[in-house]
Amino acid sequence: MNLFYNTFEEISRSILDFFENISIPISKPNRKMLSSIIPAMIKSESVVTADISNRLNSNDFSINNDSKLKRIWRFTNNKNIDIYEVFDCIIKDVINRIANVKHDKLIVTLDHMFTKNNFVTLMFTLKIDNQGIPLYFCTERTSSNCHSEIQINSRKKLFSEKFIMRSIDKVIELLSPLNTKITFLADRWFFNLKILNLISNRGHFFCFRAKVNSSVKVYSFDKKEGHCIYKHLNDFHSNRHHAKYYEGLEFGDMHFKCNLSISRGVSNDDEDWYIVSNIDPNKAIRNYSKRFGCIEMFFKSQKTNGFYLESTKTKNLHAFETIYGVACIASLWLNIIAIDYIKNYKNYKNKINIHYNKKNKNRKPSRILSTFKLGLTIFQTVFTSRINFKLKTNFKLYL
Repeated sequence: MNLFYNTFEEISRSILDFFENISIPISKPNRKMLSSIIPAMIKSESVVTADISNRLNSNDFSINNDSKLKRIWRFTNNKNIDIYEVFDCIIKDVINRIANVKHDKLIVTLDHMFTKNNFVTLMFTLKIDNQGIPLYFCTERTSSNCHSEIQINSRKKLFSEKFIMRSIDKVIELLSPLNTKITFLADRWFFNLKILNLISNRGHFFCFRAKVNSSVKVYSFDKKEGHCIYKHLNDFHSNRHHAKYYEGLEFGDMHFKCNLSISRGVSNDDEDWYIVSNIDPNKAIRNYSKRFGCIEMFFKSQKTNGFYLESTKTKNLHAFETIYGVACIASLWLNIIAIDYIKNYKNYKNKINIHYNKKNKNRKPSRILSTFKLGLTIFQTVFTSRINFKLKTNFKLYL
């Protein structure tokens, strides 16, 4: 007898049960549709509706491909579906049930992502293992992928100071059940004293890269002058052989106190890092480097190494928001699957042994698969297979 495990019906039904338990704010038919689109999107590794419809192999759907395409189109274009509320309901449940939270170990990264010059997304991710999971996002239309053009000409809300500050407040509130400090990481575009002051006033940490040519003045002691004077960031030079650190500098007219860490000089075209923080300046550069795995790898998993978001042909904002939100839910689930596998590797390896580490020259393990890629590999290996390995759909995350 040939017994298949993790069939499409089993997975979609289990995901639907989870959605029913937490009562995501959409109708029952739409919950059922969402629970089917998620595994179909993962199996196809695509956000294109035609690719997703080809993987909707369930008795609940017609064998007619045009019929499946219409159902997916109606779902993504349904104005009654607010994917932000849906995702918020899911991520709140995930956070409220997180186990093994380590004090002061929460790292959140924020950044913008552009899709085909048609859409821009403000994304916040929480560092889990060697990658980030989506926490909060918002998408809008754009006609340019240049920060300066958007800031000067478009005045898009996702780039506005007030919107970013409101979003940071939402993320802090979202993570408040964990009752621990958060370290926010961001690239130089987000260097804004009001944003940094907000994070500091909320009792959390920041580690932001600053623009070397920033107009923000720094009130600092000058050895030649023998007293404190106003300087610009480019007056603080890097050292070729070691990093430089400054504590208690006063930034701007508001005399906002924070620390400055400057990476050692580089010989190529890369610019030195000027990291402004309210943490130990000796740790700031190392902490900031975690930004790349936390959010750049997440963006990669949505574009060129996962769901190939750039291949979407939709120009409708609501449809894009919906499909992007579904991709975020799918990515969240895959990361949770991977974390569970890593945590229980000794128990699982007899059923499915996926090598995600290798030993380097020092005989220490180093990762060869990102958390997302590991989750995707596990899914593709056991989905509708004879391997008796149950994919968990309870969205239980361990830190």
